[in-house]
Amino acid sequence: MAEEETLRPVAWTFGAFGGFWGTWAVAAADVQHRLHLSDGGLGLMLTGSVVAGGVLAAAVGQVTHRVGTARAMATALGAWGLCVLGAAVAPGAAAFFAALVAALVVAGTVDSAMNTAVAIGARGDPATMVRFHALFNAGALAGAALTGILLVTGSSWQPAFAVEALVCLTVAVVARRAPLPGARRGPGAPAHGQPAPGDAAPGPLGWGAVRALHLRALAGVFLATALVEGGIDTWGVLYLRTRLGAGVLLGAGAYATGQAIAVGVRWSSARRVGRAGARAGLVVGAGVAAAGLALEATAPSPAPAGLGLLVAIGGIALCWPLVMAVVSAAGAVLHPRAAVGAPGGAIPVVVGTFTAIGYLGWVAGPGIVGWVADAAGLRAGFALLSVVAGAAAAVLVASTAAAPAR
Repeated sequence: MAEEETLRPVAWTFGAFGGFWGTWAVAAADVQHRLHLSDGGLGLMLTGSVVAGGVLAAAVGQVTHRVGTARAMATALGAWGLCVLGAAVAPGAAAFFAALVAALVVAGTVDSAMNTAVAIGARGDPATMVRFHALFNAGALAGAALTGILLVTGSSWQPAFAVEALVCLTVAVVARRAPLPGARRGPGAPAHGQPAPGDAAPGPLGWGAVRALHLRALAGVFLATALVEGGIDTWGVLYLRTRLGAGVLLGAGAYATGQAIAVGVRWSSARRVGRAGARAGLVVGAGVAAAGLALEATAPSPAPAGLGLLVAIGGIALCWPLVMAVVSAAGAVLHPRAAVGAPGGAIPVVVGTFTAIGYLGWVAGPGIVGWVADAAGLRAGFALLSVVAGAAAAVLVASTAAAPAR
């Protein structure tokens, strides 16, 4: 009897991955101080490392298509966990910088692998995608809370990284043997590295599949919303702490509250999003994010700025999982047979390519805001993010880019 498929290790991965970024959001100011970086310098470090991570994410989509989700996710988690552990125990600034950059680069492989496993298991269901991404926000909340407590009590934030690294390494061992969706190739599948009859050529990093599925407009929208999300994640708390004089507790509290709202928004809206369709959810999410960012950019004191931050986090939380729901549904349509590469057809390739697009946008956000901040201040950077989010919502209203997923 075949072993029943499970997504439990993938759920743990979403939580651990969120914990890493929650720690990063709260500790970014301390990292900036330790490495003696300007706002632009911090943005440049993120840009270079996460762009490289996006390229790796697209490559992992191609690899997962051939070797299956269990092997791809276990390898990605193991490598990433070691990098995060290195950043946690690095004794000097140079070693810390190298380990942190490596962790940011390898993070793209984990993102691609875990989204691919859920996409194959969910078969494009928006509700399932949104709920799994809620686990990411739950992890981010826990990571932010733990890091805030460590900093408030006078400790270093690095033990939070150590905990997250150990969780990742443990899950890597479990995932390698777990019957994940797409973990094994179906009967009659071609040998590793050989295409099945009728497979469409995915093109460089899967862009050919994106063209074949008519997802180029959605790719542009995803780039914009990921740019906004990256700007919020990196500069939201840092802005409160360094520009408006908010303490660690208020800054971390605002981020943690925002993540709690994101969990609530994603979990409670999953069923309604499934009924209304992805485009409606994306329009609402981008529009709410634009309003929250506008409030944070114009607020004269920490309290309303923190309110704007958590509103923006809650709005943008809908965008990434809904885009992934669209592309996974489209990938299954392109190759409906279970025995094309890894089970799930073109899903691994398309999800990997969109993860790369998302990472490009996510890292462009901090870089752009950092450069604008050096020239005109962080208020101007948040105003720009508000315009980008509003433009993404407008494009979605005027197009059918996200129409397929319901």
